[in-house]
Formats: sequence, C-alpha cells, structure tokens
Amino acid sequence: MPTLRPIIASLAVAAAAGAAFTPSISASAAGQAGAQQATRYQVTLKISAKEAVAKEDTVKLTGSVIPKPPEGSQVVVQVRYEGQKAWKKAGTAKVKPNGNYRFDVEPESHLDRTYRVKKKTDAVAETDTSRERALAVTAWSWLTNLVPSAGENVQKIDKMPINGDVYGHTLYAPMPYSTSFTEFTLGRNCTQLEATFGLSDRTETGGKATMFLSADGVLAYGRAFDLGESETRLVDVTDVFRIRFDTAQDTTTPDTEPSVGAGRVLCD
Repeated sequence: MPTLRPIIASLAVAAAAGAAFTPSISASAAGQAGAQQATRYQVTLKISAKEAVAKEDTVKLTGSVIPKPPEGSQVVVQVRYEGQKAWKKAGTAKVKPNGNYRFDVEPESHLDRTYRVKKKTDAVAETDTSRERALAVTAWSWLTNLVPSAGENVQKIDKMPINGDVYGHTLYAPMPYSTSFTEFTLGRNCTQLEATFGLSDRTETGGKATMFLSADGVLAYGRAFDLGESETRLVDVTDVFRIRFDTAQDTTTPDTEPSVGAGRVLCD
C-alpha cells in the first residue's frame, strides 16, 4: 500500500521555499517605492526682503533644485498679486550646475504679492513647487498727482527754481496771495513724506514767508524762509489720516512764492 509520507514531505519543502522567497519580494517592492519617492524634485525658495519700494528696490529670489536637473534646465517663477486668486508667470531662472538658481524682482507697483517657484517634470524627476514667500510693496506718489481734499490759493507747476535748484512736481502759492493752504487725505496708508520747502527764485529780493506742515492737526514742521533758503525734510506720516500745508507771506516784504518742491508720499 503506497504511503503518503513522500507527498507530505514534498509539500513541506515547497511551503518552506515559498516562505523563504516572500521576504525577497517585499524587499523588492520596498525598493521600488523608495525609488519612486526619490524621483520627485525638491525646490527651495528664499527671499532677500519682506518689504520693498516700487521702482527703487531689487529683491532676490534664490533657492535650489534637488536632485540636480539636466543641464540647461530652468525653473518657472510665479507671482500672485493681492486681491487675485490666479498665479501668473513672472519669468524663468536658469538652474546652475550646482542646482542653485536666482531671480531678481523689481516691483513696478505698490501691490503686495506672493512668489513661488516651480520645476517641471523631466527625465530626472517629477515636478515640485516651492513654498510661498510674501513681499509687501509700497510706492512713492507725487503730491501733485493726488486730489486735494481742501485748499485755497495753491497751484501746481511742472518745474520751479528753489534756491538755485529746479524741482519738478511743485505746489506753490502765487505772489498775489498773502496766505494759502492745501490738504491731502492719506487715510493712514502712508509712512513717509519727502519735500523741499522754500521760496521760488522768482521771488523779489527781500521777500519772506512762513511755511507749515500739519499731520492730523498737529504741527509736524514749520519755518520762516528768506529768499535763497530751502530745506529738504523727510517726515514720518505713519498712521496719519490727513496732512495740511499752510503758507503765510510777510506782508512787510516784497511778494513771494512759497513752494513745496518735489513733494511726495510713500504709501501702500
């Protein structure tokens, strides 16, 4: 009568072989998973400043791409402006042989914005997008371009000679008026005011006048000027709602033209 012992022994050997082979399959699968994870790019992004002045400052965006992409590769720099949901292309930057890149930004408007950098899929790895970096931007505005909230006897002129220099974007009080004023509403959106105060060189010899700058009713600057005198001032107007310029001629002297040359404010 045939015995079952050889059959049972064969099954045991096969089971043992299968058990021994199972770990090698798991190790292979794990290796494939690790390889898949390693094929995704890692893009970093740093920004050289968190604040900038439009048309004056240059901000550097720098970072790296890991692993090193093929020679001649580029990253795409994207920007999203305040109040907008969509990302727009700001430009491209070449990836250097060491994997680093750099992109210079020169803001042209006062809009705050956010940047990010994207490396597209290629033969080396799959796409990745960097973290976002925010940039707050302010811009200078000429007082002559603002609409006064109130005023009397103040005019604008493209160029005015003041103490030997010519200033554009000037506010001034014409000679016939003994007093003048103008107001501008800043709405607490500005931080600095810059202007040159003085009498125009068209003033007769011996003329004198006094000029004042108030911020929300508080005197921020005031001085009496003779012909041939001027002073450039940078005034802090942070959290100021309204500014006001006042002029008063010395009626015992020849008529003058009190002037605010190249007056401008730095605002959001």
